[in-house]
Amino acid sequence: MKFSNFIRKIRNLCPPDCHVCEEACAKKMGEMGPVIKANQIHESDVYKAITCLQCSEPECKDACPVDAIRKDEESGIVRVIAEACVGCESCIETCPYGNMLFSSNAKRAFKCDLCDGEPTCVAACPYKALEFFKGGNIQTYLGEDDFLSPGTRACAGCPGELVYRLTQRVLGKNTVFFGCPGCMTILMTGYETKAGSKLSYVSCLFTNVISTMTGISRYYHHIGKEANLVAFVGDGCLADIEFQALSAAAERREKMLVICYDNEGYQNTGNQMSSTTAFGARTTTSPVGGELRGKNHDSKYMPLIMVSHNTSYVATASPAYLEDYARKLTKAMNVKNGLSYIHVLIPCPTGWGFPMDKAIHISKLAVETNYFPLWEYEQGKLNLTHEISIRQPIGDYLKLMSRYRHLHEDELQQLQSFVDKRFARINSLASRTMENCNT
Repeated sequence: MKFSNFIRKIRNLCPPDCHVCEEACAKKMGEMGPVIKANQIHESDVYKAITCLQCSEPECKDACPVDAIRKDEESGIVRVIAEACVGCESCIETCPYGNMLFSSNAKRAFKCDLCDGEPTCVAACPYKALEFFKGGNIQTYLGEDDFLSPGTRACAGCPGELVYRLTQRVLGKNTVFFGCPGCMTILMTGYETKAGSKLSYVSCLFTNVISTMTGISRYYHHIGKEANLVAFVGDGCLADIEFQALSAAAERREKMLVICYDNEGYQNTGNQMSSTTAFGARTTTSPVGGELRGKNHDSKYMPLIMVSHNTSYVATASPAYLEDYARKLTKAMNVKNGLSYIHVLIPCPTGWGFPMDKAIHISKLAVETNYFPLWEYEQGKLNLTHEISIRQPIGDYLKLMSRYRHLHEDELQQLQSFVDKRFARINSLASRTMENCNT
């Protein structure tokens, strides 16, 4: 798992006919010309700035016959070594994104080098439509070892594997995972005689994950052994079947970390409705047809329920914001006086009905619409960890999934109302804790 620095567009903020970023880049590059292009995407209403993605395994580098293209392992920046380039244009023909350029004046290739970490285009954009993503920041949370086996047995496009792999990298070798039947079990247990991970895993039933963890936690305390005890289980277990035991463990302040990967349904057994399934969503047990319109009531919001237990640490997380998740994992595991709970939204391509390459995009939209805001609660204080300057309408999120295609405008507005009320409550709690801090 490698993370590079790169410039990314923030959705729907790039206006048509604006070339400020391109003009700033051209001024910086001089006779070479701009390496960023502000263009309309095909014939859509989407406009974005296009530049080098600083690939983790650059094809341009592999194609160069004279080793004139280098990738900085620390920053992730891919650079053309000017004095070494012979102008053969092999890199330009190879780049799948068309982001390698050729200067007829200098007779050599050139590309975006992120202005050595201070991108001119990002600073110049008056709409804040560009963001400099620093992948190196994530690396500070990761250990050297990748404990999960190569590949994945999860459904194509499922971000659960990414989240579980990152969780192992952050928490490290002194960790024991607990799970029960569910989507991620196939990653945890392995296949036939081969283990899925180098870390210890305890396979439980739906009804005894937390009680099993409690028993092992008490035993470890008795023998003086320290270990990270982590449950990685779905919403069907934690929000429904195992909720009583989870509530009791939080009240007793058991020392453990509980991670809920929430795909809003019993996806492993065929997309049945769970208590975290959203209003209006179509599942096999909340079907659509005739007078049936999908789930007819709002979902249970587990994170705030855990806050009401005065849980030592509570947070929400998303596979679209991995640095935020890694930081929260680190905080949660350092809690010494009680239970920590992290709720991660995991879009399900199979059950939700979207293309396999859209999971991260949907995860990001869930945050940008305030459908799934990112926040944390610790020491009696709730803080938003990723504030949205311009909220996107819930319709932009819903239209990407077939499970919502039946909704009428009034139903969309009803779900928007649920989202707005929930976020207002979260924002109110965050504002109150800030007021308490200032008094």
